[in-house]
Amino acid sequence: MIAYIGFGCRVLLAVVFFAAAASKVRGRRDRAEFRASLGAFGVKPRWRSAVAAAVIMCELATAALLAVDVTALAGLGVGAALLIVFTTAISSVLRQGTSASCRCFGASAQPLGRRHLVRNAILLSIAAAGVAGASPTTALGAAGWNPAALLVSGFVAVVLAALVISYDDLVAVVLPR
Repeated sequence: MIAYIGFGCRVLLAVVFFAAAASKVRGRRDRAEFRASLGAFGVKPRWRSAVAAAVIMCELATAALLAVDVTALAGLGVGAALLIVFTTAISSVLRQGTSASCRCFGASAQPLGRRHLVRNAILLSIAAAGVAGASPTTALGAAGWNPAALLVSGFVAVVLAALVISYDDLVAVVLPR
């Protein structure tokens, strides 16, 4: 049972990191706005292109690592490290009282807030659960694996990933200002 949870955690995080990267590179304007948003985090103008590219590449690499059984643990580790970096950056902005919007999944009118720290803490917990449920033989059809259970686990993970991706919008509806 725990292995199916681990598989679901991998799928959820892979979808979240892929969606985060994809939202930043959909078009020229998305790339430019993400690059510009890094200024609120203290990134100097001359470094913004490099930092933006590094963030996007790390998000894509994490999604790819999570998608392959033999690299899944590395993907969970890289994903957790990225989440720690992102959480630290958000905490820094909140402590400084600087106004910045969340560009985690593309354009957002929602300013960064504690809810983003909560979201990242949840994602870090999911990464930890993924490590706990990691198995070196999680390939479909491996001895003892039920393909239907893997399908259900993956489906639930994708639905939960959609909720994570829509988190800002959901919070705005539930807790209007």
